[in-house]
Amino acid sequence: MSNILENIKQLAINEGIGITKLEQTIGASKGVLSRAIAKNSDIQAKWILKIVENYPQYSCEWLIKSEGPMIRKNNLTSDFNSILTEQSINYKELAEARKETIESMKKEILHLEEKIAEK
Repeated sequence: MSNILENIKQLAINEGIGITKLEQTIGASKGVLSRAIAKNSDIQAKWILKIVENYPQYSCEWLIKSEGPMIRKNNLTSDFNSILTEQSINYKELAEARKETIESMKKEILHLEEKIAEK
């Protein structure tokens, strides 16, 4: 059996789930992984990608090449920090855009008030 299929089985065992549940989690049809494991055949790369997306705590290097530790170290901390950084950047951009909108509206109000005062 290929290393990837063995590692997928090990991941399921480690998560305390069966292969069928793993298939459901990644959105694969029933039997996609279990047939590949039973027949020792290849699986599509999209299923490996789905596993990586749904189980980010597992090392890609371990899953694909059986190298290094199964569980990534410090992934939660670095993922959390990158999310915070992205959100703070987005909030800053949003605040700047709103500030520009407010300034534009103030100018428009001032212009309209001047027009009203002329009448």
